[in-house]
Amino acid sequence: MDAPIASLYLISVGALAMCSFQAALLARSSSYVRACWVFAVICFTFALFQYANLRQQLASDLAAAIAAHKWVNLFSLLLVPQIWYLIAALDDRKRAFFLSYFVAGVTLLLVADNFISPFGYRFASLAAEAPCKLPWGEQAFLLAGETTPAYTVNRLLSLGAALYAAAFCIRARRERARFSNRVVWLSVALIVVTTAMGGATDAGKLQLPYLSGFGFLFLAASYLLLVRWEAARSMTEKIRISAALEREVESHKLSSLRFEHALTNDALTRLPNRAGALEKLRAMFIQSESNLTRMAVLLLDLDRLAIINGTRGYEAGNQLLVEVAQRLRQDCSKGGLVARLGSARFVVGIAGHKTVAGIEREVEEILAAVKPPFSIPGTVLNMTFSAGVAVYPDHASSAEDLLASAALALHQARDAGPGNLRVFHPSLQQTLSERIGLENELKDALEKEQFVLHYQPQICAASGRVVCMEALIRWHHPSLGLVMPDKFIPLAEATGAIAAIGSWVIDAACRQLASWRENGFIDIRVAVNLSAQQLLLSDLGDTVQAALQRAGLWGADLELEITESVLMQDPQRSIERLEALRRLGVRLSIDDFGTGYSSLGYLKLLPVHAFKLDRSFVRDIGKSAKDLEICATAVGLARNLGLEIVAEGVEDASQATQLRKLGCHLLQGYYFARPLAVYAATDFLATERRVA
Repeated sequence: MDAPIASLYLISVGALAMCSFQAALLARSSSYVRACWVFAVICFTFALFQYANLRQQLASDLAAAIAAHKWVNLFSLLLVPQIWYLIAALDDRKRAFFLSYFVAGVTLLLVADNFISPFGYRFASLAAEAPCKLPWGEQAFLLAGETTPAYTVNRLLSLGAALYAAAFCIRARRERARFSNRVVWLSVALIVVTTAMGGATDAGKLQLPYLSGFGFLFLAASYLLLVRWEAARSMTEKIRISAALEREVESHKLSSLRFEHALTNDALTRLPNRAGALEKLRAMFIQSESNLTRMAVLLLDLDRLAIINGTRGYEAGNQLLVEVAQRLRQDCSKGGLVARLGSARFVVGIAGHKTVAGIEREVEEILAAVKPPFSIPGTVLNMTFSAGVAVYPDHASSAEDLLASAALALHQARDAGPGNLRVFHPSLQQTLSERIGLENELKDALEKEQFVLHYQPQICAASGRVVCMEALIRWHHPSLGLVMPDKFIPLAEATGAIAAIGSWVIDAACRQLASWRENGFIDIRVAVNLSAQQLLLSDLGDTVQAALQRAGLWGADLELEITESVLMQDPQRSIERLEALRRLGVRLSIDDFGTGYSSLGYLKLLPVHAFKLDRSFVRDIGKSAKDLEICATAVGLARNLGLEIVAEGVEDASQATQLRKLGCHLLQGYYFARPLAVYAATDFLATERRVA
């Protein structure tokens, strides 16, 4: 092979194949994996394009040249969608990929036309049939002639790819300063020029072989150098970051020791805190297990520390805590634990005893050590401690459980009053477990529709007619049966579920009243009890108004009962909330009147309609002159304030007679009816209507 152009083509084939291999290798380390793989395919396609050009130019006759030319066409056609896809991979926008898929579809049609047409997709006819002479004297088969519409379509697609590439490079330069290397721009310009020269050759204006493959070879080399430089820069940056991280880790090792000490120790007393105490307790626990000895946890809570802080100042309180810590540390056996768990709570770990009696003696010694007065600057303080004790293995099987058991015992000791000591008993844990279980089940009870309402009638003392039905919630527990509200309402208030439950009660009671109204019971209203938390909710008025609207009721159809003690917790705020409810037309009454610590000055300001006389006064009204006098006074007070009075807990005829004589307006109790399920309450109303 003595043709210089053929040698150049062969060299370019090898170079492009090598570029394809290099791009595939770079795909593993570059951040542009997909783009590198596509570029590798483009390089390989250009290598095949160059080889097909070589076959065309060295063809033995025109037929062989045309056959080779069709392969040239094939690879040139394949390059256009590949270039579109490469830019889309770098652009990483969905719309860009859609355009590349469209170009690929058009290219498939052009490929089919290329192999069907006699001269390929470029030419409708050929201008010359003999090899032509190149400017430097070499003979080669270069085809030219009349171009086809398919050729024009491919040129437009190529032009679109060039414009897309230029727009992407401009945007990339503005945004990230990548792919804006001058060599890359020069390579792109070279490809555009060589492609234009190829078009001139097809039209017969030039007699040159297709040179776009050589232009792309320059681009391939510059692109690979750019990607390799970026990969090297990325690796250098990783090494720099790794070294910086190593230095940072080393600097943090010293700091972490200080932090670890701060996390597990109390800054004031320099005793272990809760985290440090648990760590030490676990070690003591393991040792007791291996030595077959008993260990115990003694929790001490300093009574009245808040009073000391308030009267003597926090400095005195802190000094007191330091003195307590010193005494406990001095009295604690060697290897034992003394820690501060909270503001006024200390824990002492007791270990190494074979019997409970040994633990009891050490507990007594510790309590004796903290019993003498504490001398702090300016005063002497006599302090008391509440204490709780739990023993392993009697009360717990782990360090955490042992501490929790001691906390339960301490809770019981505090309930008994300052200065008490209690030892854990399994019944405490059982009670707590039941409470926790009930709390967890309470969270799902509303969603599972386990709540029901029972209704107890309120009877007009003068006419004997039912004027109100009080809604009383019950929990239909799947295993415990019917649970009364005094068992679960405190839990609902403690867990924050009372708002949702209270809203459901109001809504369900209003719906039931609407149902009774549809059945002809038009002269009754419904009463609902409000909890302390419900009264303080800012959206209570919205909840009530929405329930009334859904049921198609007026405000006067609903009565809300509020416990007297709840009202007195924050009288001013309670008056504001009651005023808002009264503006809706809702009736309001004070429940359990006489059992709280009411101020008559506040009572006259409360915007209520009625008092409910507590059952504790009604119960002995026929036996106790004092209770009779209290009831008479309450009735007189209500009459003077222009309020109705409802006597609850009426259980026999004599009580009802006495209350009528006193002038009670409404009566409620077992004498008339127990709280009734909905169907029973409906039957009661129907019976009462028939009797009337």
